[in-house]
Amino acid sequence: MRATAEKQISAFLKNKAGVVADLCDELSNHGVNIKAMTVLDTVDIGTTRMIVDDVEAAMRALRVKGAAFVVVEVVTIPIANKPGAFARVARKLANAGVNIEYFYATAMPGTERSLAVFRLSDYERALELDYPE
Repeated sequence: MRATAEKQISAFLKNKAGVVADLCDELSNHGVNIKAMTVLDTVDIGTTRMIVDDVEAAMRALRVKGAAFVVVEVVTIPIANKPGAFARVARKLANAGVNIEYFYATAMPGTERSLAVFRLSDYERALELDYPE
């Protein structure tokens, strides 16, 4: 199994009720589909990290909202939804000298795979590796 290169948008938004809903509405208004998203909180600002189907349209939507954001390279890796699967992927990256800076993932119960989004120290090396099924 191979990793896929993606661009992730990290938006910095006020940490208050309705902000994520407003962001999702604006993305929808721009025809953007959210493929993965996580929100991390701090006292005043939340960091919303997302993978979308149209990065340019998402950036336009964020500008309309007046949101600060950055776009970074990440990789997505399908991971089996069973015990030890994340450990095997993490070990593969570690053995290749690639540090996991952060990742997020989820799988619906009963599905065969998770899709993990990784920010890595060397995403080009990560794209060269074969991952366990």
